[in-house]
Amino acid sequence: MKKSFLLVSIIGLTMMLTFCEKKAEVSPERFKVLVDTVGQELDYEVWMDLTYELSMNYPEEYAAGMAMVRSAERAIMERDEDRFRKIFALLKNYPENGALEITDQIAFGNRLAWVMSDQMLLFNEAPAVMEYTIDKFRAEEEGLKWQDELGAMIFDTQANIFEKQDETDKALEAYGVALEYMEQPETLLRRGLIYENQDNLPAALEDYVAALQLSPGKALINQKVVEIYTKLNPGADSKVFMSDLHTSLDERRKEEVLSEVFDIDAPDFQMTDFNGRVLNNANMLGKVVFVDFWATWCNPCRRELPEFQAFYDIYKADPRIVFVAASTDQEKEKVQPYIDEMKFTFPVAYAGDTATKFGVEGIPSLFIIGPQGKIRYKIVGFDPDKDFVREMVWRLESLLN
Repeated sequence: MKKSFLLVSIIGLTMMLTFCEKKAEVSPERFKVLVDTVGQELDYEVWMDLTYELSMNYPEEYAAGMAMVRSAERAIMERDEDRFRKIFALLKNYPENGALEITDQIAFGNRLAWVMSDQMLLFNEAPAVMEYTIDKFRAEEEGLKWQDELGAMIFDTQANIFEKQDETDKALEAYGVALEYMEQPETLLRRGLIYENQDNLPAALEDYVAALQLSPGKALINQKVVEIYTKLNPGADSKVFMSDLHTSLDERRKEEVLSEVFDIDAPDFQMTDFNGRVLNNANMLGKVVFVDFWATWCNPCRRELPEFQAFYDIYKADPRIVFVAASTDQEKEKVQPYIDEMKFTFPVAYAGDTATKFGVEGIPSLFIIGPQGKIRYKIVGFDPDKDFVREMVWRLESLLN
């Protein structure tokens, strides 16, 4: 018999499993609906066996790859070591024609290791999962998409595992590697805690201050800076120190933000917002234009848009500035209800082919076009640790001036 085929027919609560000699023609969309529905209806053991068969026999289907990852996570939560090892073997031997990209495989491997370490579930399997993830990353690192983000993420997870194993020196080394790829406040905070426990207070303070620069509003980091500064400087006024420190960090952060400037001609584009206003290169020349690409299904976008609204509220009456939130949703009927639900008042348009013209690869992506019609700033993603409104004001004022 050729590669086994699973046909799942769900009518009410009745399900039937059929094995055929030939794979049926099922669209990727239908396949996803099928897998999601099965996941909601079947008991644990039956669902786990089914997703294993789907993952093994349909690697070219993205939904099957996602089902493989979900089943691995579920095996971890159920402490089902045998099934986890069986599913993890599929990930380790994932075929080249599989729908999951290399970045997906690395990110999923890291996620599994992190869940094991963070929840202390099947922790004995975490080192092997981490070894696979790092080996895959090292083998594909050159030219890898999201290289720095992935490197920071997986070595941070490795450090967390070493900490749980009481391998402090190895944890410090792994945190150091993670920070070489990308400085993140949580990584700096965790390494600072190790230094603090080792009574290396100057090193701890250095990490806490670096973390504060990345996340100035986080209460815990501010607290740790004050605590260690006071220990190192008994009798000194910590309030004066913190005030001076925040002023210095603000100035440094402003310099960093304004240094990330481009001078690229904006593409020819045209959009019509929901109020009927036509937005294009010609009628926006001489103005500063904020074009924010987003979608209703994008969680980072949902976190960013209230900040975009707050920024819009400050400058909405300024005729020198144009705002538009360009939706990339395929299901356009979801956009207006979401805008109404959130009570957003900034201008909204359907992006259409404009996102492609701007070269948008991930959302949210915010482009700032200067008065001369050139892209001056590009902000991809949303970092809750940054002061969105203040940094947008810095960028805007640099262009107006």
